[in-house]
Amino acid sequence: LALKYFKSIRTFMVAPGAWPAEIFGEKLSVLVIYHRATLPYHTSLIVVGKFYYIWMHMDELSFLDLGHMIITALLGILTAVRSIVPQLQNYHKLLLKFINVMHLMHSTNKGPYYNQINDTVDKVCSYYTKFSLVIIVFSCSMFNFIPFCNNLANVFIFKTENYTLEFSLYYQYPGIDPSYYFTTTSIYNFYLSYNCAIMVFGLDLILFLIIFQIIGHVYILRYNLENFRWPKNKVVFKLGDILKYKMNESITSEMFDAEENKQVHFKLAECIEHHKEIIGFTDELSALFGPILACTYLFHLVGCSLLLLECSEGGYGAMLRYGPLTVLIYGQLIQMSVIFEMLGSETEKLPDSAYFLPWECMDTSNRRTACIMLHKMQDKISLKALGLAAVGVSTMTGILKTTFSYYAF
Repeated sequence: LALKYFKSIRTFMVAPGAWPAEIFGEKLSVLVIYHRATLPYHTSLIVVGKFYYIWMHMDELSFLDLGHMIITALLGILTAVRSIVPQLQNYHKLLLKFINVMHLMHSTNKGPYYNQINDTVDKVCSYYTKFSLVIIVFSCSMFNFIPFCNNLANVFIFKTENYTLEFSLYYQYPGIDPSYYFTTTSIYNFYLSYNCAIMVFGLDLILFLIIFQIIGHVYILRYNLENFRWPKNKVVFKLGDILKYKMNESITSEMFDAEENKQVHFKLAECIEHHKEIIGFTDELSALFGPILACTYLFHLVGCSLLLLECSEGGYGAMLRYGPLTVLIYGQLIQMSVIFEMLGSETEKLPDSAYFLPWECMDTSNRRTACIMLHKMQDKISLKALGLAAVGVSTMTGILKTTFSYYAF
C-alpha cells in the first residue's frame, strides 16, 4: 500500500468506494460512508430525472441533443450498476487477497527472476495508473468545462439575447427544475461526473492492475517449468537386462536418483499449487466482474456509435467536449479486450512449457504427476462476461464493427 500508484488510487477512489480503504485499517468519516451507501440509489434517481427531462422536452430536443441525453443516461445506468460492486463483501475479499497474497511483491524473496518480474509489473502498473488517471481527470473536466465556457462567452462577452444556458447534464423532476440554479447545478454536475468517471473507469483500472499481476504469475510459472532441474548423474543401462536378450551393448541416460525424485516431487507439487492458485483467483475475478463486463460491453455496443455521432457535429466545442470522452470509452473497450487477450495468450503457452519438463528422467510416480499437470494446463485462462462471451479481441472486433455500422446508419 506504500507504492505510489496505490496511493494515487486511494486518493482518487476512496470517496465513491471503488477503493475500500476501511478493509486495510483506515477510518472513514461518516459522510464518506453515507455517500458510498447511497450512491446506487442517488445515481438511479438522477437517471429517472434524465428520462423525465427527455419526456418533457422531446419536442424541443434536436437530434444531437437527444443523443447527448441518451449517452448521459446510459452512463448513469452503468454508474448505478457498477456502484453496487464496491459494497459487496466478495469485492472486499478479492482486494484483500490481491494485496495480501497475489501481489508479486510477496514473492521477491524466492529468487532473482521473481524480483525482476515484480519490478517490471510494478513499472507497468505505475505508468498505466498515471496515464489512466490523467485521461479520466481531463475527460471529466472537458465534459463540464465546455458548457461553462459557452455560457460565459454568450452571456458576458457576446451578450446573446434569449440565450438558453448549457449544462453538462440535464435532469428534471415534477416541480423541480435544476436549470434555475445555474451555479449550484454546475457544481453538482461536476460531482456527478466524478462519480461516473470513478465507477465506470476507475473500477476498471483496479481490475487491470490485478490482471497485470496475474500475467506476472503466469510468466513466473512458465519460467519455473522451462528451467526445471535436470539429473546430476548419468545412469548406464545394459540392453541385455532390459530386453531379456543376451546383448552386451549398453546405453547411457540421465535419470533422477531416489533423493532427486523426492525434490522433483516437491517442485512439481509447488508448480501445481501455483497454477491452482492462479486458476482459483481468476475464477473469483470472473465471478465478480463477469456481470459488470457484460453491462460494459452492452454500453459500448450502443454508446460508442452515439459518441461518434456527437463528435461528427464539428467545431472545437464538440470535439473538446466529446473527444476526450470518446477516446476514453473506446480506449476502455480496446484496453479491456487487449489486456485480457494477453492473459489468454500467455496461458496458452503453459502446456508447451509443461512439456519442457524432463519427465523422461523421472520415476513413474513423478511422470504421472507431470502428466496430470500437463492435462490441467490445457485449458486457457480467461474471463467471460456472464459466463458467455469471452472477454478478448474477437469480442472487441465484433463490437467495433457493429458500432461503425450503427454510426454510418
